[in-house]
Amino acid sequence: MLVKLFWKYYAFLFLVIVLSNGFLLFNPHSHPAVYYHTLMAFNIKYITAYLLNILNLALNTVACVLIFIYAFQTPVLYKAPYWLFYARCLSDLTGHSWEWQMIQAGMAQGIFWGLLGLAALVLPIVPSYFAQWRLTFSQK
Repeated sequence: MLVKLFWKYYAFLFLVIVLSNGFLLFNPHSHPAVYYHTLMAFNIKYITAYLLNILNLALNTVACVLIFIYAFQTPVLYKAPYWLFYARCLSDLTGHSWEWQMIQAGMAQGIFWGLLGLAALVLPIVPSYFAQWRLTFSQK
């Protein structure tokens, strides 16, 4: 009972995380958008970082749908595609240039602040990987 309630709340929390990332990425006055556009102003090759972040947002949007399916036990699909799990893992490692810069800046201030920034990036998405793993690799 409590576990089911956790997943329902987490599904909405993850939706808020994905929507906020999308808002920050596409709002021209947000810090991440200014960061990416400044990078591209210096060298157009840095558009790769921006596009990887957009890809990360798209994959997390699909993952959000999967988390809702998992949380509300909707029998829409039997298994999620396995490549989506691995693509999301790779995307989370490469698609957060702004966040990695903030973690590096925190490390320059002290190991505690860097680890705190890393935890703030990683901990909210760990349950989403668990749910996606269960939908992808379960024996149903």
